[in-house]
Amino acid sequence: MALTITVLAMEMVVSSFLAIGMMVAVVVIFRAFVRRPAGVWQEDPPGVRTMVVFRGNHPDFFEDDPPEGPYVGVRLFGELCDGLADQGVAVENRGTIQNAQRAECVLEGQRFALVLEWLEHRWLASVEWVPRRGAERRHLALTHRVYAPADSPALRRLLRAIDQWLRRDERLFDVKWHRKEKWIAGDQSTAAARPVDDPRDG
Repeated sequence: MALTITVLAMEMVVSSFLAIGMMVAVVVIFRAFVRRPAGVWQEDPPGVRTMVVFRGNHPDFFEDDPPEGPYVGVRLFGELCDGLADQGVAVENRGTIQNAQRAECVLEGQRFALVLEWLEHRWLASVEWVPRRGAERRHLALTHRVYAPADSPALRRLLRAIDQWLRRDERLFDVKWHRKEKWIAGDQSTAAARPVDDPRDG
């Protein structure tokens, strides 16, 4: 009887260790999947701002949106993409994601994501890092985080092209650029008129 109890107790201990080991393995695997990709950050490069807020509710902007909502600015985004293409930016993979418009901009061999959404009666556009590997895409899908692109002449050229297009359209106004990490933290106190501090850079 005592031997049976001892065996049962040992089996329970072994089962407990196996369960703990499995839980640890799951945690390790999950962390590997959601770990921030190497070399990317939410902080914008020094002197660069990759998020822009602007206003403009002309009916044309919402003409192609679904009648049942939400507003996603299909036509406005199309006009913006066409304007960037006129400035030598290749625009690929356009589409709607949740309540926003997204495309990938290719410039000087580099790829950037451009996202536009209607937020509290104003537009928010963000230039973001594009994942290339499966693990990186899974990370973004699981965490819903966004990261700033690395600094480069191509990034600065793209930001200036966006800024120029926004300011040329008379239906848009109150254009303000923000650093990504500040905007994510809810800090709008450092808004600037331009995306790049030194116009001679890039």
